[in-house]
Amino acid sequence: MSQSSLALEAPLTARPFIKWAGGKGQLIPELSRRLPRAFRRYHEPFVGGGALFFHLYNSGRLRHGATLSDYNKELIVCYEVIRDDVESLITALRWHHQRRLDAEYFLQIRNWDREPGFEKRSKIERAARTIFLNRTCYNGLYRLNRKGQFNAPFGYYKNPLICDPENLRAVSVALRGVDLRVEDFGAVLERAEPGDLVY
Repeated sequence: MSQSSLALEAPLTARPFIKWAGGKGQLIPELSRRLPRAFRRYHEPFVGGGALFFHLYNSGRLRHGATLSDYNKELIVCYEVIRDDVESLITALRWHHQRRLDAEYFLQIRNWDREPGFEKRSKIERAARTIFLNRTCYNGLYRLNRKGQFNAPFGYYKNPLICDPENLRAVSVALRGVDLRVEDFGAVLERAEPGDLVY
């Protein structure tokens, strides 16, 4: 068997596709030691970048399904689009990458949520916008003003990675069958059953 066919058969490791404040990636070894050996359904009510979810998925520990939720609608739109239409998202992200990656273009895309009808834009456009802004804003900071408008400044990176198709496809596979919800964390407490893991 050739090296290339082995690479095609090897499962891809899914990683967080977005940088998120409070991300737990660095804490995975410690969190892993503290998790129960067995649990039923997994619930993550503040999913953010989803580092623990991806760790559990990659290690084969999500046998009874998962529910990922967050109060941030645009974040959940990203997860939905990656799960349901990853190839269209990759195309949209490549389109952004081919543009002039300067402060002027960044502000043009950032200001979409100041326009009437922003919510009527396609989920693909909105997900690509969120990921683009996350990759090009200062320190990957997702920040909204009092009007609910994205207001993090431009990051001035030389060559930001806007699109990582391999990881996005791996994330899409990881999200198959996952229940995604925009909701307050209190809803998880009502839905979780004995034996479930809530993180």
